[in-house]
Amino acid sequence: MDDDQIHQVLARLGPIGYEDIPHEGEWQRPPYKNDTAGRAIVLVDGDFQFVVVDRFSGAVRSVCEDDETLMASSLDQLVQIATLWGAIDRDAIGPEDDDEFDRVARNFESQLKRIDPAAARPSEFWCLYAEELSNGG
Repeated sequence: MDDDQIHQVLARLGPIGYEDIPHEGEWQRPPYKNDTAGRAIVLVDGDFQFVVVDRFSGAVRSVCEDDETLMASSLDQLVQIATLWGAIDRDAIGPEDDDEFDRVARNFESQLKRIDPAAARPSEFWCLYAEELSNGG
């Protein structure tokens, strides 16, 4: 994927959708710099945390130092996931108790598995983020 293709898909997140991705940092604009693996860096948070897009597969990964987690198997799936997460984030007043939070989390997880089964694995970005939320992080 070239910079124009990446930017064209990411533009579908704007203006509010960028905020729907729970990742700190500043979204970049083309031309995108590459990381050492040749992936386009689309979000930068300091010197050691990034979001990258694999130019061959389109997979989107969160990189923090030496750890990486899958955010989406493709840019299109990232847009779908961000839309889903954003709808939950904006529409819900917030879980009143643990049972309500568990229901919202299970619903998100179920839909995430439908959109992108690989990104729904327990060790990937969205599950780790949901776990952090449930622990009060």
